[in-house]
Amino acid sequence: MNKIFGNKTWENISFESIIPRKRNRRIGLSFPEQKKSLGLEPSVLTVLSQVTNAEFSDRNLLFNDDDVDYYICSVYISGVDEFKKWALQHNFNKIVVGGYHPTTFPEDFIKYAYKIVVGPCDDFFETISQSGQIVQGISTYKEIPAYHLYDSGQNQQIIPNKHIDDTCTSINTSMGCPFKCKFCCSPIMCSKLISKPIELVKKECIYLERKIPKPKWIFIRDENFPLQKDWKHRLYLVSSIGAKIYLFCSANLIDEDMVKTFKECNVYMVCLGLENINDEYGKNKNLDAACELLRRYGIYVYLSFIVNPLEIVGREKGIEFYKRLMNRFYDLKPEMICGNFLMPFRGTPMWDEYYHLVSEEDYKYYDSKSAFLIKNKLCREKMEFFMFYYQWLYYTSDFYQKEVRNFYVNDTLHLRFKELKNEFDIKYSRIFDKRC
Repeated sequence: MNKIFGNKTWENISFESIIPRKRNRRIGLSFPEQKKSLGLEPSVLTVLSQVTNAEFSDRNLLFNDDDVDYYICSVYISGVDEFKKWALQHNFNKIVVGGYHPTTFPEDFIKYAYKIVVGPCDDFFETISQSGQIVQGISTYKEIPAYHLYDSGQNQQIIPNKHIDDTCTSINTSMGCPFKCKFCCSPIMCSKLISKPIELVKKECIYLERKIPKPKWIFIRDENFPLQKDWKHRLYLVSSIGAKIYLFCSANLIDEDMVKTFKECNVYMVCLGLENINDEYGKNKNLDAACELLRRYGIYVYLSFIVNPLEIVGREKGIEFYKRLMNRFYDLKPEMICGNFLMPFRGTPMWDEYYHLVSEEDYKYYDSKSAFLIKNKLCREKMEFFMFYYQWLYYTSDFYQKEVRNFYVNDTLHLRFKELKNEFDIKYSRIFDKRC
């Protein structure tokens, strides 16, 4: 079976992989290397929209510095090591770096980049014209992202009922979050809710509606879309694209009027944060009622959850945790679930509890699928398997088939979990044979 979610590492890239020469280039790169199948446009595309001779490289190759004016690099935690190896082989004075990790740890990039951009940014030249090496990102909200530099036809977002040949894209109508959930890094990047000008949102929607191929699915990537006072107006604009919509929301905002508007505007799925079932969250006090409302109107529910690996050390604790979690799934009947291991972010309220367990060597594991807080390799691997395993049990259960939907439809959700099962089967086939 060909993988739809491949994986590349720095070791796959050699110095000989230099691109053919072309003068005065402004190259955008995303670290870790942008996986085409993941389907989320990298943040640098917003910056590149105002840059002439711009191009986006979805592979972090080595380039001829004589041909390049600027390297515009977006770096996330798991891409730090990859970026540093790459940067040391290029002209320091041509490298501009931004993104989550440079915002949180700008001092880590002083010897790797001419300019270090802190926070969100969509105006490249206004930002880098500021004095000093570490500068605050400037957003002028004049241009839509440079979609033409990225082939969204290759996106393979994991969505129930989305098939491989369905085109998918995304849009931001706002950025930032005013809340400070103890585990969440979003307020660090942008600590307040900033809505883009409505005319800019309209311009972007018109572009996407006319795009060929026209997207069949669109993800509104705002941290909590209905927090905006004019969210209905923005949703009507996005619905004009004609694509099925899914978006982030918190359960405490959901009422029947909102759900009716969602349905009217072709919202297909709403993403809610169940989070860690061992904790209570104000946003989830009416989670059951919110899920029931969405189900009544035929809107799918996507529940993300957090596993703190330190809380499930030992067989009994693990079984107890997943029993509680599975019971919540049976109560709420989500069409899609997504597990994430706890990732402590510097600057969040929980950082002081975990900083002593996180080293730079752990950065490469900041992908939410690694239980890196557990230092015993065998124990960590078993935890990673069981987080997958209980999701697999839910999707393949008689309950899911009868009460929720058919899992076996060869959509990207089904294909991804088959892919994961094949990977885990090599080592854990005995457990599958016994329990499935």
